Amino acid sequence: MFNRLFKKKTKQLSKVEFWKKYEFFELIADLHLAEKLLSEFKGGYCGKFDSAEDFHKALIEGIFDVEFDNVPDFTQIWNWFAPTCEWDSFVGIEGFELGNRIFMRTDYWKKNHYFVYGTKVSVNGEFGVIVKSELDKPNLFGTIRWDTAKENDTENWNGMFGTFTKIGGKIIDQNHIFKYINDDGTKKTITD
Repeated sequence: MFNRLFKKKTKQLSKVEFWKKYEFFELIADLHLAEKLLSEFKGGYCGKFDSAEDFHKALIEGIFDVEFDNVPDFTQIWNWFAPTCEWDSFVGIEGFELGNRIFMRTDYWKKNHYFVYGTKVSVNGEFGVIVKSELDKPNLFGTIRWDTAKENDTENWNGMFGTFTKIGGKIIDQNHIFKYINDDGTKKTITD
């Protein structure tokens, strides 16, 4: 871990470059389109919301939080727009494409700013996957199971996603095939 922390630093993006890379402006524009579309729906029920009107009020607050917070948290938007969740339940096929775009952008943002369980990562030529640990708080992950022959090669990166990326850590193609571990971090069984 010491070598990973003190490796040569990479050039950081400006805030605007950062927003462009993660399509922040496009996400905000789509969220406003979603708010306008949702305002046309009445009644219904889904999860925490007794009606489309209740969901609409919560969405307006959620958009405000994401748009104007210094460090936005996309978890709520990500959950609402996940397939078959609140957005799909209230607007159905009419908002399908818009909902998928919002989910894909928040998913990309979230996976590139927080450790998310099951995400495949790499740093300095090592590959691994984010796993659940007994030490993890609910919805706060950061234990990486490295793809090595060792029985239990894990490292705790909880709360250090920024440090992880600053030293060159990145989210890799989620179709990457590990040599020694399965996608959930368990050790592969070698059969002859």
